[in-house]
Amino acid sequence: MNKTISNNTRTLLMVILLVMSFTATLNQTLMVTALPLMMNILKVNLNTVQWLTTGYVLTLGIITPISALLFEKIGNRSLFLTSTFIFLIGTIIGAISNTFSFILLARIIQAASGGVIVTFTQILLLKLFPVGKRGIVIGYINLVISAAPAIGPTLSGFILNNFKWHTLFSMTIPITVTIIILGFFFLPNYSEVKNIKIDILSITSSIFGFGLLLSSFSLFLTKPLLGSILLIGGLIISAYFVIRQLSSNNSPLLNIRLLKNCSFRNMTIAIMIIFGILMGTETILPLFTENILGLSALDTGLLMLPGAAIMSLLSPVIGKMYDKYGMKIISAVGIVLVIISCLPMMNMTEQTSVTSIAIVFTFRMLGLGLLMTAMTTEAFKQISQNQVNHAIALNNTLRQIGASFFNTLMIGISSISTSFVDGVRWAFGGTLVMALIIVGILLNYFYNTVKNNN
Repeated sequence: MNKTISNNTRTLLMVILLVMSFTATLNQTLMVTALPLMMNILKVNLNTVQWLTTGYVLTLGIITPISALLFEKIGNRSLFLTSTFIFLIGTIIGAISNTFSFILLARIIQAASGGVIVTFTQILLLKLFPVGKRGIVIGYINLVISAAPAIGPTLSGFILNNFKWHTLFSMTIPITVTIIILGFFFLPNYSEVKNIKIDILSITSSIFGFGLLLSSFSLFLTKPLLGSILLIGGLIISAYFVIRQLSSNNSPLLNIRLLKNCSFRNMTIAIMIIFGILMGTETILPLFTENILGLSALDTGLLMLPGAAIMSLLSPVIGKMYDKYGMKIISAVGIVLVIISCLPMMNMTEQTSVTSIAIVFTFRMLGLGLLMTAMTTEAFKQISQNQVNHAIALNNTLRQIGASFFNTLMIGISSISTSFVDGVRWAFGGTLVMALIIVGILLNYFYNTVKNNN
């Protein structure tokens, strides 16, 4: 594919795809700081209004496994333009709605189309660029994946302080319309449409299996019995889904066999934990700064902004470093920074300064950025071009499950103690354990790599 495309065309397509992916990913956390306001305006309770964020995450988890099938079944031009148009429809519904039901519908439409857009972007960019450029390509992709959710709460706080809440939806309409126009004129159909038989049982078990798993994580803390039931049901259905994929001789919905690949398996497991640390930190830290230190949502967002900016802006640089030097040095520096950041976070008190928290958070985000870009690239090192779509869909699905599980785990740990400050310390202590598990994965991976090479 990449031999017939000029560098200028690749660059233009990268800009179009990354801008739309940024817009779609931004919506994942854009509503977080708006929940208290939405409760008052829509006259709903916390358990109800939180579905504006939980529903988004659930929909992402459900749609991601199906993305690989859509890429093969539908031409890339039609898939991108259709997904972006559907995202626009969801955004317009949210911008003109004043009832909870329609706003939730808008969020679900955004999540379903946005999940396809983000996975599509990763697949097409890795197919468009040579294998030797994967590091820098994944660096740019990680810039979008990490920057957009991190900027979301800060941007949301600014908008809510200066404009009506409808602006959270309406501000992305001009961007989405522009991308549709650019895509229509400049995005040819590079992919070959395959006549793949749709396995209804695989799709159904995927939706219910992953949906129940993600739902159970969200309900565990408030309704442990229901959460346990959903978890068991999700595990059983997901197990059936996995068995069905392994028994498929032709075109499985999700190629689980890719986990036999050593680098893909090890790095994907590590990425699940890394995203768990990332999402857990971005959930717990605002609770501490707002409830204990008394900061506003906007001030908390500004506190976290330098870390998010450094993590995002350095991602392409880290990707370029990987292409030149490999992952050993990058991952070593990254995990050391994460471990170092755990220590002051485990000792935070009511007297901890905002400046020191911002510095420590920035170090942590830099470490996570180094790990994320290096490990994602390493995961795809031995993945051939015709396996990229399934590898990305599988990696994204497991990453979403890992992030939801470890995020719930950190919130659960923080709730054990009667003192919220102690609970926060324990939760960040949990991230130290998670970081040490990553150390174990890295050491085992490097040992086996050297052993196999000899």
